[in-house]
Amino acid sequence: MRRSFALMVAAGALCLLLAPQALAQKKDKSTAGDQPPNTHVDAPQELNMAIGENKTIKATDVKNYSEGIPGIADVKLSTDGNQFVIVGQKPGSTTLLLIKKDGSQVNWTINVFARSPDSVEREVQQLLEGTTGVRVRRVGSRFFIEGGVTTEADAKRIQQIATLYPGQVESLVVVGSAAAERKVNIRIDFFFIQYDRRSSYGVGISWPSRIGGDAIQSQFTYDFLAGATTTAQASIVNQPLPGLDIASRHGWAKVLKQSTVITTNGSEATFESGGEQNFPVSSGLVATIQKIPFGTSVTVLPRYDTASRDLEIRIHADVADLVPSVSSTPLPGRNTSKLSTLVHMKLGQSLVLSGIRTRSQRHDVSGIPGLSRIPLLGLFFGSHSDLKEDVEGAVFVIPSVVESVPNNTLDMIKSAMSQYQEYDGDVEGINAYNKRPPKVDDPPAAEPTDDKARAK
Repeated sequence: MRRSFALMVAAGALCLLLAPQALAQKKDKSTAGDQPPNTHVDAPQELNMAIGENKTIKATDVKNYSEGIPGIADVKLSTDGNQFVIVGQKPGSTTLLLIKKDGSQVNWTINVFARSPDSVEREVQQLLEGTTGVRVRRVGSRFFIEGGVTTEADAKRIQQIATLYPGQVESLVVVGSAAAERKVNIRIDFFFIQYDRRSSYGVGISWPSRIGGDAIQSQFTYDFLAGATTTAQASIVNQPLPGLDIASRHGWAKVLKQSTVITTNGSEATFESGGEQNFPVSSGLVATIQKIPFGTSVTVLPRYDTASRDLEIRIHADVADLVPSVSSTPLPGRNTSKLSTLVHMKLGQSLVLSGIRTRSQRHDVSGIPGLSRIPLLGLFFGSHSDLKEDVEGAVFVIPSVVESVPNNTLDMIKSAMSQYQEYDGDVEGINAYNKRPPKVDDPPAAEPTDDKARAK
């Protein structure tokens, strides 16, 4: 019996010695069994959808799956088990983990929006159509409106467009020019051409407007001490004799001004060329200096869209020239032309910004009432004067990105230069710009809806 007890004690001691090794081997085997043979994780995938939209994901070779945040998208398995049906429920983002039979994993990011990203992109492009200097950039499932605009009103309008799609569209538009846009240099060539012709004549016999009155004057001086008349004088200041008018005047003038400005895209530039003339003006005992400015002042703000090659230009131009005075004052006159406009055009196009054509005629007759109106014979009883004036001009602009104007845009410049060199006073032969409005095409005739009319 003692031997049996000794054997039992020895067996127990042996079990205690071998137990840690057995537990370690069991734990190692268990850990090795829990680790999948292939833990490769594929690149994450992204799925964008709208609320209520249905999309599918392949479920072949998928052993198990797990959904992240519930309630954003409803994940269902089709009856044949080959596809997952995803239904958007509310705006947000969630994940879907797919564990395949070979142990690899695919992680899907599901973004649910109030509107479909594709439809949002189309609508934003339509709302921004015609707006130069802005573009839509898509980053993942979000859209960013970038660029610069001219006014605060345009920036607020684009911001309102972005607020229509919360969480999907952001506006990064600034007033002015963005850093990326300022890398492009824009050249603006501004041309001003004006032609002028004047002619006048005065012919006939000019009669005085009145006879007598202040025209006849007399002076009498008597010396009372000597009792004699010292001086006596009578004079007719305005003699009632007619005059003969045979004068005529005619002349013409032409003006050509060109201003070239180079500036970066979206930056305002100003060009001024001219001066001031100082003229003394006396009024009583006070003398002052009157300054009269003249010359050309041009302010441009170009905005170029490199993607569509559309160009938007805001121009303020002021052209002033001195002319001889038309009265007894020593101060000269000044002809001015001002322009303030915003135009939209393609790069390389030539555009007439404004045009002017003026024809005026003044006829004046002064003489004996009634007799001066007789045809032909009225020249002997009155003075006939006539004044004619013709003015024609145009203002046009040519933008370009390169430093020199391309050859295909020089046609208008060559035509203007040729007319300028050949002009000798004939305004009728000058065509500075197209004065005929563009013809509007007739709308197509509506198709008949009646069967009888269609048969005819």
